[in-house]
Amino acid sequence: TEEIAYNGIDDDCNPMTLDDDLDQDGFVLTHDCDDTNPDINPGTEEIAYNGIDDDCNPMTLDDDLDQDGFVLADDCNDNDPDTNPGAEEITYNGIDDDCNPMTLDDDLDQDGFILADDCDDTDAFINPLAEEIPNNGIDEDCDGNDLVTATKTLSSLIVNIYPNPASDHVNINGVESLKFKAQLYSITGELIVDNIQTTYISIKELTNGTYLLKLTNTETLEYITEKLIVAK
Repeated sequence: TEEIAYNGIDDDCNPMTLDDDLDQDGFVLTHDCDDTNPDINPGTEEIAYNGIDDDCNPMTLDDDLDQDGFVLADDCNDNDPDTNPGAEEITYNGIDDDCNPMTLDDDLDQDGFILADDCDDTDAFINPLAEEIPNNGIDEDCDGNDLVTATKTLSSLIVNIYPNPASDHVNINGVESLKFKAQLYSITGELIVDNIQTTYISIKELTNGTYLLKLTNTETLEYITEKLIVAK
């Protein structure tokens, strides 16, 4: 007679013919969810993401370990329930919260500068490499100051003196057609710079403080003055 498995009877009168625990893993069918595979039984450690109930315990998670409703195939971090395709991206936290690399986490204005280096990450025209626009109240180049231009009239010409405050140099525009002299004085009246026909004055060597810039038309002796702040 052919042995009929799991009936508790030695049908073929051969005690060597298995009637239960056919995979010989030490667990009878009552406790073994797959009696044809010795690697599947209640004593086995569950192997995540293999699609098999290795330990015969349906409560042991095989996938979606963080129980956020998304299996590993769709979840970029199956250890964090707050990270999944259904989550809202939280900017500047360095985490791909919504599992979509196309959703921006930093450099939201896509100007090539992350928030740590960009003083306005919502405007691509404001970043450390942007050109500063004078007198508009905006710090385009993220140096901490808006470029302020002083406007004066010398011999009927509009003269622009900038930047002010300044840290490295001062530009003088609008006097190119004149014969003029540029002089820079300390607040105590000491002459520090005395140049002819220069539109660029270096102030690298000056200390922080208030100075007086004097521009003189050397033909008519008409002059203008401008208070200059040196701030480094």
